[in-house]
Amino acid sequence: MTGLVGIASVVLIFVPIVARSGEEPDFRGSAAEALTFFRSIDSGLAELGGFLVTVGMLGFLWFAVGITTLLRRAEGEPHWRSTAGLVSAVVVVPLILEGSWDAATHRAADLEPQVARYAFDVGNLSFSNAWVALGSFAIACGWVLVSTGYLARWLGWLAVVSGVGLVLARAVRLEVIWFAPYLLFWLWVVAVSVLLLRRGAPAGSRGAA
Repeated sequence: MTGLVGIASVVLIFVPIVARSGEEPDFRGSAAEALTFFRSIDSGLAELGGFLVTVGMLGFLWFAVGITTLLRRAEGEPHWRSTAGLVSAVVVVPLILEGSWDAATHRAADLEPQVARYAFDVGNLSFSNAWVALGSFAIACGWVLVSTGYLARWLGWLAVVSGVGLVLARAVRLEVIWFAPYLLFWLWVVAVSVLLLRRGAPAGSRGAA
């Protein structure tokens, strides 16, 4: 189930983003560019996409609960790293789903340029803050994978590298750099999910997770 939910969450998160029309400005976009962007994605498809991303992020939270439960078994007492990973994942969801872009898109026709710019900046800053929480989740999970050998150690190193990259991307706020560790993280989620689907629960820990 953890593998199924992991893959489903990635699909639900990325398909609406890839399919979304409208040219998104960079992080330093002007007020006029922000307003044009919000008006360009003000449609029924955009609302559906926002709904799917919301479901996808909740799916990611289910994945995080599942994988940290499995890692807790591998880690043993006091299993603080897997717990830290779960708490970090809980923090990610409200940061990404904070809603400023949805609100701006919903009222795009009546929006003032400076208000659009403010909503655009709030959304971007919340998203960049989510990188730190996402990086913390990846580092905690990767640490357990590397130290225990559960699933595969290369998966652990992949998680650690993506986690450190996400934290550093937030520290320096470089727009070009953030996408590489962010994409690497979601590739890690897919890889973990596929491996869980292929292997099933390990001996001695059979269960719904």
